[in-house]
Amino acid sequence: MQEAATKLQAEKVQMPSIEHDPALDATQTEQNLRSVERLRVLWEERRFLFKSMVGGGLLGLLLAFSIPKQYQATTELMPPDSQSTNGMALMAALSARTGGALGAVAGDVLGIKGSGALFVGILHSRTVEDRLIQRFELKKVYSVRLDEDARKKLVDNTTVSEDRKSGIVSITVADHDPRRAAGLAQAYVEELDHLVAELSTSSAHRERVFLEERLQAVKQDLDQASRDFSQFASKTGSIDIKEQGRAMLEAAATLQGQLIAAEAELKGLQEIYTPNNVRVGFPN
Repeated sequence: MQEAATKLQAEKVQMPSIEHDPALDATQTEQNLRSVERLRVLWEERRFLFKSMVGGGLLGLLLAFSIPKQYQATTELMPPDSQSTNGMALMAALSARTGGALGAVAGDVLGIKGSGALFVGILHSRTVEDRLIQRFELKKVYSVRLDEDARKKLVDNTTVSEDRKSGIVSITVADHDPRRAAGLAQAYVEELDHLVAELSTSSAHRERVFLEERLQAVKQDLDQASRDFSQFASKTGSIDIKEQGRAMLEAAATLQGQLIAAEAELKGLQEIYTPNNVRVGFPN
């Protein structure tokens, strides 16, 4: 019995022990040393790191306050429909102003997309941009010397677009001054109205002269017919009622037709424009 207990105790003592790998212990020790070294470096440089963080924050705040704010103002307008009288009048004015070239292009545009695309083109024109530069002294605002540079700045700060579904034209202007941004957006619409009015006035002057010349020609033809009839009657001393009546009726019908055509054209212009417009007014 005692021998069995001694043998069991010997077996317990002879159980294998856990062996440690020296290479693994060395790697773990090296990693611990590196971590301690990093912490030591961070602790020693704590003041520099703190100053860097504070300096970076202050620099960010300074940049945030030094960069000028941008304000945007948007104006929307609804161009006339391509089938409306205003749309046709605009196309006619452009055609008369440019000898038909721009009018033909405008007709294609109006027939497909409406007059919105045409308005966008006018708003991007150099004439409108130069007027805005002079009106708001943009060379001084943008700190440039040349009109071309001011024009580029204005183009960069302006967005003109057309909604193809609704046809609405949107004009968005960005500026550091909110009042100037709103003023520029509204000025685009005003200059568009002025330019279209100028085109219409120029075309109206030519149409007015044309109508006056036509009416004057009708009057001259009537007077000449009266003189011819008087001379014929005085020379022959007789009147061929049948032939002369036919001639008078034909002349009267021709003159009446020309007069009706002129009156119809004048009535059409009166439906498009107000009585004060030069298209329908005549000199006293």
